[in-house]
Amino acid sequence: MDINRIRYFLSVVKTGSITKAAELHHISAPALSKAIKVFERELDEKLLLPDGRGILLTDRARALAPALEEVVKKLDGIINKADLFGSFAGELKPLRIATFEVFSTHFMERILSNTFSGRSFLIHELTPGRMEQAVAGREADFAITYIPVPHPELDHLRVQAIEMGIFGLKNKFNEHAEDVPFVSPIGPIEGSPNRVRGLDGWPEEAFPRHIRYRVGMLETALGICRRGLAVAYIPKFIAKMHNEIVKPEFALEEKPLPRRFPRRKEYVYLVKRKTDLEDEAAKKLGAALRRYCSS
Repeated sequence: MDINRIRYFLSVVKTGSITKAAELHHISAPALSKAIKVFERELDEKLLLPDGRGILLTDRARALAPALEEVVKKLDGIINKADLFGSFAGELKPLRIATFEVFSTHFMERILSNTFSGRSFLIHELTPGRMEQAVAGREADFAITYIPVPHPELDHLRVQAIEMGIFGLKNKFNEHAEDVPFVSPIGPIEGSPNRVRGLDGWPEEAFPRHIRYRVGMLETALGICRRGLAVAYIPKFIAKMHNEIVKPEFALEEKPLPRRFPRRKEYVYLVKRKTDLEDEAAKKLGAALRRYCSS
């Protein structure tokens, strides 16, 4: 049973007129009249009777109207609840994002100020795999990653191609990567289909490297690189954003990749539940990823 047909019927009851009810709903009178006839067939009841150029309500229609009014009020109350449709006291509920520091360190601050100005956010910093679990378990609305871990309840929407590179302080570590110290994230990745084991996406099995420092935070890794102590394997857009906010002497430059290292592009994915429609927030996040994550 279509809730709109119930609303049309109640408007006819209140106004006593097909024409006036149609005006309230911004549809034509014939369209509303047709909807009422469908509603009558669904109920197997006659609700309206012709009366010259007007209408009369049947006794059954008068008896049904108060009960249907309560049904509509209850439904409207459910629709307006924050937990289901995103509003609370007239404001949008916090948008919950699960991601890791590649995106939370520089990307998120830009979309908070430029794309979602004024909206509250709850940002979960989680590893790939765990962030998918957070979205599936409704702890988060979306996840942002470039190391996708498949989950049967989720869609991984490929949004933007990104290039990875080795970055370090200018005039430091210009030899090939096999001979330079790296700073790398702590923690392995489990369940990635591309067999990546490190959070920075480096293919350790094919190209071993000398990891001198393991850290839990990207900003710590960038600080180590700024001091000329090591290099990091990071997306080029992160190096670009980093260089925009530091003094020139602390800017990071791209270093040579290992010999025979394949120059490949990774992809940024926006992760959502399959049962959720792609709403305005998803579209804005996708647009922001395309804008800020291009090299």
